Amino acid sequence: MTFATPSWFWLLTTLPLLWLYQRRLRKQEAVHFSSLSIFQDTKKTWRQHLLFLPPLCLYLALACLITCLARPQVETTNSRQDREGIAIQMLVDVSSSMDMDIETPEGPMTRMETAKLVMEQFVAGDGKSLTGRPDDMIGIISFARYSDNVCPLTLGHDALVYMIRELHINDRPNEDGTAFGDATALAAAQLKAQEDKDNALKSKVILLLTDGENNCGEHMPLQAAAMAKEWGIRIYTISLQDSKPARLVNTQQGKFFRPQTRSESDQTLEKMALATGGVYRTANDMHSLQSVYSEINELEKSKLKEVEFSDLEDNFTPFALAALALLLIRYLLNATILRVSP
Repeated sequence: MTFATPSWFWLLTTLPLLWLYQRRLRKQEAVHFSSLSIFQDTKKTWRQHLLFLPPLCLYLALACLITCLARPQVETTNSRQDREGIAIQMLVDVSSSMDMDIETPEGPMTRMETAKLVMEQFVAGDGKSLTGRPDDMIGIISFARYSDNVCPLTLGHDALVYMIRELHINDRPNEDGTAFGDATALAAAQLKAQEDKDNALKSKVILLLTDGENNCGEHMPLQAAAMAKEWGIRIYTISLQDSKPARLVNTQQGKFFRPQTRSESDQTLEKMALATGGVYRTANDMHSLQSVYSEINELEKSKLKEVEFSDLEDNFTPFALAALALLLIRYLLNATILRVSP
């Protein structure tokens, strides 16, 4: 316990002076006898033994009131965890080629359904290698020939998961195609706009998942990557492959397959990632796709900072109540068992 104004305690020195003054008054008001010898054999009554209580209650009450003036304070130390989240734009290919099957533990599933399942696990967690991203703002952009802003950057991950489950393959032939250059440019622009609105935004990431080659759109992929690099945005690119690649690449997060013969699209995706400080990975089944998202989950961790702070709260109430109780006891004693007859 601390005191905000301890200088008030000097008043405690007046209590002995008050006691001496009251004692002197009692002596002056006493009845004078020539001799007290006749009272030597007289024993004090129990009331006389308790006569010290009313003055004691008064002095203790005054001491409590002086303590209240000194403003007793209780210091409480608390801590909070400040998490610095990441803004993530998840780009997913919804062109007709995503209707092809891919191997999963439950049997063949379309690339689209597999991608949706792993994206949901990345956002909400799967209880294993994917822990979820509760502190991150995440948005979704789907693309075929045109880009579609499915969900803006949000911390409402329940709604985000619902949006992921509602993704479907483009069924309009005139809108089929793969324009991940346009999708990347749109995602980068939205992240830049979010940064301008939220100065606390420190890390911005684009996750691009596609199974095809950029064959339409207004922005070239490397042009979009250059925009992202200028705005401090990292791009992680994931290419879904038709068959099992031949070369195995080991990383700290797992094993990844890389084709021996690389297409122009693969080279473009890798250049986009390397230019912005991200990574390029390939996947050919659900397990390898989960491994890729698990690696990205480890690479892009939210920063955790624990802050300790102290609060000082006035705590004079117990002393004020004690003073009130002591004065009440003094009054009751003087009015009842220790009452002095006039």
